[in-house]
Amino acid sequence: CTWLVERAREGIPNSTLPQLDITRAISVGLVLGAFILFAIVGNIVVILSVACNRHLRTPTNYFIVNLAIADLLLSFTVLPFSAALEVLGYWVLGRIFCDIWAAVDVLCCTASILSLCAISIDRYIGVRYSLQYPTLVTRRKAILALLSVWVLSTVISIGPLLGWKEPAPNDDKECGVTEEPFYALFSSLGSFYIPLAVILVMYCRVYIVAKRTTKNLEAGVMKEMSNSKELTLRIHSKNFHEDTLSSTKAKGHNPRSSIAVKLFKFSREKKAAKTLGIVVGMFILCWLPFFIALPLGSLFSTLKPPDAVFKVVFWLGYFNSCLNPIIYPCSSKEFKWACHLRGNGTQAERRLGSSFHFLPASLGQTLHCLPMSTSQIKKSRLKNFLGKIWIHVTKQHT
Repeated sequence: CTWLVERAREGIPNSTLPQLDITRAISVGLVLGAFILFAIVGNIVVILSVACNRHLRTPTNYFIVNLAIADLLLSFTVLPFSAALEVLGYWVLGRIFCDIWAAVDVLCCTASILSLCAISIDRYIGVRYSLQYPTLVTRRKAILALLSVWVLSTVISIGPLLGWKEPAPNDDKECGVTEEPFYALFSSLGSFYIPLAVILVMYCRVYIVAKRTTKNLEAGVMKEMSNSKELTLRIHSKNFHEDTLSSTKAKGHNPRSSIAVKLFKFSREKKAAKTLGIVVGMFILCWLPFFIALPLGSLFSTLKPPDAVFKVVFWLGYFNSCLNPIIYPCSSKEFKWACHLRGNGTQAERRLGSSFHFLPASLGQTLHCLPMSTSQIKKSRLKNFLGKIWIHVTKQHT
């Protein structure tokens, strides 16, 4: 900030500089600085978690890493200058850098939102087609999808650099988002409304499939079609420490055994609704106000919100980049387990984590819905139990 202030005063008469409120500048700077630091650290942790844990290097987590990269670039290249603009009250780096800053802002925010869209599609495929998922979503396809995210983001963000913007103000100390009406409408549709529609549809489908799967699990049977053959998985055990796997040829076993009751007797619908509500709700809460204010204010000057209100909704969208490292990776048991392994590093825990890694998305999401009152030891044993079951099933069908 000291460098920015010195740069601001070079060659500019003091009479033309806005009066700086030191108290306000310090308070706003501390708040925004803490926010930026949290976003940087959170997204770096996500990237390192995947880079340092081989079992997390999956196509699904590639999308989460791409989300973290987009948010990290935003935190490094955009937010410090946005914070300086808020603290000082004017732009200090000239017109050319203002245009570049605005374009990079749109690029990173769009890539972040499109990454959320890609994650929603990936999770739907993982839940709906759990057995076919490894062949449907390969690393090569995931990388191509991520490249498409950045290509689309570049197409949406490059318009103002090519002249698709309103005339530049005479005062170089003014800098903001492009409010050219048709570009504002175009960017709002491509960066928010179309991805939002996809996210809502995908997560609604995820909830429907999860609800249907839960009913099958509560009955003790989960059926999935693969290569026109029906696979019936029955889970039962004599007690918590002894478990066996029965195929469709086995008969006479009670699907509602003690282990099945302990594992599947919980409110899956409530947990799924809560998790998806947080994911979709926070995304809408952070970005919807901005993408309502921007196109309406650009198309109709009478509907343009006051500057103070626009600044709030402007930073509210940025806040989503701070929440993403919490909502997605930190709600994943795999990411939490990876951190636990790095802290303890025992061989038994590593074997347990490896077993859990082979679970399909449908069974993995079931584990996510265990009641919070269940002890950590029981969770670990259940993960190990399901991991052994899934490995046994895949061996029989390969």
